Amino acid sequence: MQQLPWSAQLHEWWSTLAESADPTAEMLTGLRDRPEVATAFSIGGPQAMAQLWADGDGTHRLAAESAARLLDAAADTDLLELPPDQLRDLMAGHDGDQFATGTTDYAVLASYRRADGTRAVIGVITAAPIGSGVVSALRQVRDIAAAADSGRAEREMRVARQVQDAILAEASLRMSSSLDIDDTLRAIVRMVVPAIADGAAVHIERNGRMEPVAVAHVDARRESRLAAYLREGRWAGSVSEHGQQGGAQDSALPRPAALPEDANLDTMATMVLRAHGREVGLLSVFHRHGSSRTVAAEFLHNLAGRAALAVDNAALHDRQRRDMLLLQQHLLPATLPIVDGLDIASSYQVAEDTLEVGGDFYGAVIAPDARLHALIGDVCGRGAAAAALTGLARHTVETLLTEGHSVEQALHALNAKMVHEKISRFLTMAVASLSVDSDGGNECRAELFAAGHPRPMVLRRDGGVEEADCSGKLVGYLPELSLKPATVRLRPGDSILLYTDGLSEARDDARRFFEPELAATLTGLRELPPADLARALTDGVGRFRVHDDAAVLILRYLGRVAFDARVATSDALDLAVEAVSALRTGAENQSVPREFENRLLEWLAEGIDTVHLRVCGDAAWTRLDITPAGPEAAENGASAWTELIS
Repeated sequence: MQQLPWSAQLHEWWSTLAESADPTAEMLTGLRDRPEVATAFSIGGPQAMAQLWADGDGTHRLAAESAARLLDAAADTDLLELPPDQLRDLMAGHDGDQFATGTTDYAVLASYRRADGTRAVIGVITAAPIGSGVVSALRQVRDIAAAADSGRAEREMRVARQVQDAILAEASLRMSSSLDIDDTLRAIVRMVVPAIADGAAVHIERNGRMEPVAVAHVDARRESRLAAYLREGRWAGSVSEHGQQGGAQDSALPRPAALPEDANLDTMATMVLRAHGREVGLLSVFHRHGSSRTVAAEFLHNLAGRAALAVDNAALHDRQRRDMLLLQQHLLPATLPIVDGLDIASSYQVAEDTLEVGGDFYGAVIAPDARLHALIGDVCGRGAAAAALTGLARHTVETLLTEGHSVEQALHALNAKMVHEKISRFLTMAVASLSVDSDGGNECRAELFAAGHPRPMVLRRDGGVEEADCSGKLVGYLPELSLKPATVRLRPGDSILLYTDGLSEARDDARRFFEPELAATLTGLRELPPADLARALTDGVGRFRVHDDAAVLILRYLGRVAFDARVATSDALDLAVEAVSALRTGAENQSVPREFENRLLEWLAEGIDTVHLRVCGDAAWTRLDITPAGPEAAENGASAWTELIS
């Protein structure tokens, strides 16, 4: 093939730069093909061309020792010419099988500074003294090599910047869309690794100490090891309860990581997470020797700034959430009254991710005539105004009921006050007023009210569910409530459910409401103790997600309580049999179920020596409940029950 003129070759090599190609190998061949040149070589260039030389037999890899000697010789000069004696001294002792030089050979080396700050050399060896043509050609090739290196560095920097910008954008999106800071930071370190770092970690200040909450390693097998070393403080950026110690500097400049060797991470860069003048954490990235991954100081600074604000916002949200929950708790009764023959339980679910106190409330009081009044309500809206009206409503109604006023009088008084004072909000309320037979009878009379509120539900002991036929208007909206109460008779085992609309409006994954399935759910959960049933409902029974505030109040009529005391586990069976016999006089089934006896035997074997036993009901429905009551109760946490129905 006919060789192109030198000017045409130069044009072709310059043209390849626009295509992001590296013409080093072709340029060495072009230099070698000049009649006065025996060998051409490149030292210290890009990785693939770092030690390359071309002679009459083709292109070869230059031995490391030869490359090092030539690179050192040209380190401090732009152009270095070596006559035969200097070249012989420089290459003395070198293996002649590679890069052989004769006793009269000349060399000329043209050096340039690479984008990363290191030096590189393009050189030739000739058999005759170096002419001006060779020097000019060498300079031209050197300029193309320098331009190729600069273009390659710019492209790599542009790609790295795009990757880093993408990480910053994704990190910002995650931080703004989630308040679970631990999960967010774990996701962020997994963006950084392996894209731009071999390892990464984020420490957050907790309980006066910096703790690693997110750790990533490019080698998944070493990740847990890295996390352990960071927790143990076995690295150069160890942190303490006072923040950073000694070597932990706020600097993106790489420095030794001082990790144990098996972590396989050699250098680190750190940036303190600062928000509003406070140090809230520490961001660290790690690299191995020879790693091609790099982190720009600007990127590390920007990521640390975003992470610091996210950590600070999450901490602020947690504090506000705790304050809101504390206020919400103060708007609810600390305890519910104890009434013979009744089991009363409640559950309250606060809306997710809200920082404002809600308007749902409940309460229970005993009137002078021993009647139990249980109430539940929902104030329109959230926030301080809703909280104030919640307190007013509950206090007003409970005070009037405690003084002996009727439910109608109490609700009308509250309505009149709200209308007269032109309170801009309204509320709904339901009340259950229960009268238990004081002579030990087996019936409980319940009067039920609903003022714009979801109507109470009656859960019968056989699983049937009824919605009370009561009605009324919103409280605080019109001068008249138009209350229409409903009266129901409860037998032992029957329950009344009062709830707020946060429960009925809960949805499942298919966006279906809880309300249409509430009755069937109550039937399926009928045997649960009232406290367990209330919690199951506000938890969405494992299917529905309760997004809004939801309050539940359950009143179960127990009938006659034949036994209710703490006893030795070994005596519980005999006492249960005696109590069942007393309640079920004349009934065919008076025996305690085998599974009840087996549970007692299991607890004895587990070392549970004391239980609380309650037996209640009547001849047609008898319920036995046992719960560990000794020191083991907290660890066991279990309870057992059974029902006898005839």
